[in-house]
Amino acid sequence: MDTLSALLSSLLSSKLVIQSPYFSSSSLLLRRYLLFLLHILLSLFSLLLSLLLAPSRSDSSPKPAAQPEGTRAARALSHVLAVVARVPVASRKYELVRSLAERILDDNLRFGVAGVNRGALSEAFGRTLRRLEAAVAGESGVEALVGKVSRWWWSATAGEEERKGGGAAAEKMAAELMWLGKKMAECGAVEEAVERWSAAAGLGCRAVAAEPRIQVALVRVAVFLFKHANSKQFEGCQGGGQEEEEDKRANCDCWMAMLTSWLPLLCRASNGTDAPVLSGREKAEMVRVLEEMIEKLTWEQQEEVLALWLHNFTLCPDSDWPNLESCYTRWYSESRKLLM
Repeated sequence: MDTLSALLSSLLSSKLVIQSPYFSSSSLLLRRYLLFLLHILLSLFSLLLSLLLAPSRSDSSPKPAAQPEGTRAARALSHVLAVVARVPVASRKYELVRSLAERILDDNLRFGVAGVNRGALSEAFGRTLRRLEAAVAGESGVEALVGKVSRWWWSATAGEEERKGGGAAAEKMAAELMWLGKKMAECGAVEEAVERWSAAAGLGCRAVAAEPRIQVALVRVAVFLFKHANSKQFEGCQGGGQEEEEDKRANCDCWMAMLTSWLPLLCRASNGTDAPVLSGREKAEMVRVLEEMIEKLTWEQQEEVLALWLHNFTLCPDSDWPNLESCYTRWYSESRKLLM
């Protein structure tokens, strides 16, 4: 408005000057009066516009008083979960905030407000997964070489506690992902954790070259979520018709993403650093889960997954798990029948 006022003032001034080459003092006063009057009119017009536009802007913004009661509870729980992620495990306050989060989550289930848990846990799972992916990304490329030299130097010169600090943050995030996933399963939201995990292809790719301790933690998370991805709960109710076909395609896409993202890590990191990651019974159960999941895929998807498994399984001489040879043999036998 000030720019418009100045422009109009200059135009009016120039017009008066052109029309009155022999202007007197009275005409000068008249011109100043007209300019002053124009400025007042423009200011009033600007004030009127601001008053008219102000209610629409205020109505579009959220008002805290209008939010439901459950939103405050969800925000409080989300804040506690964020603090759990931020506080180091070595801090004496970690167990305090972790137990506080456990108590709130359990009480919400007991009092029938599991929806509060689902929203807060989903947000925390996604946030932790992004942070973990960023942390593991620092272990690839040139940064991986720098990290290895740094770890070698610290292992030779630092004390025991300092040597543990290299991948402690990423290892903590992976352990918290497992905890969050279990809590999501308790409140019926584990399907969202499975979908987020299946979409983390970048993390699965980088995990192959991560520190062994981080790999172990990620294998545990992957095994937990693979089992839930293969459950009847994840497949959902089959309603029939086009909706059923869309659900099947969505499930196949999710299973395919999980298998292609995490099979290479399972083939490489099943032994653990100082102890086996899984027991013999758990390994056998996981092989059954993988076989069942692969058999639910389309024929072309099965071929892609089994080729990926064979490539990574043969590249790891120190590991003999997961052995999907029988699954590969069955698929090949069925493929041969198509030629007859």
